[in-house]
Amino acid sequence: MENIKLVYFGGCPNYKSVKKLLTRIGVSFDEINQDDLSDGHPLKRFTSPTILKNEKLIFGEKISDASGGCSIRIPERWELERKLRG
Repeated sequence: MENIKLVYFGGCPNYKSVKKLLTRIGVSFDEINQDDLSDGHPLKRFTSPTILKNEKLIFGEKISDASGGCSIRIPERWELERKLRG
């Protein structure tokens, strides 16, 4: 079974669009709000939103510190479907 995570922080302007896209594609996913994670948690070192599939980064970016950041571009549906299948 695939483990898909949508990682985001509260107030992220692109979170709802990416969540809606995952829902339309029809995959099950866990939502991880970075605001609820402890300082130093490894999932705080990703831009928001980020999508991980089996712990592999498929959308978003890894960042060097936990200060946060935004994923500027939202993937196209065909692009995200391809990455989720791969």
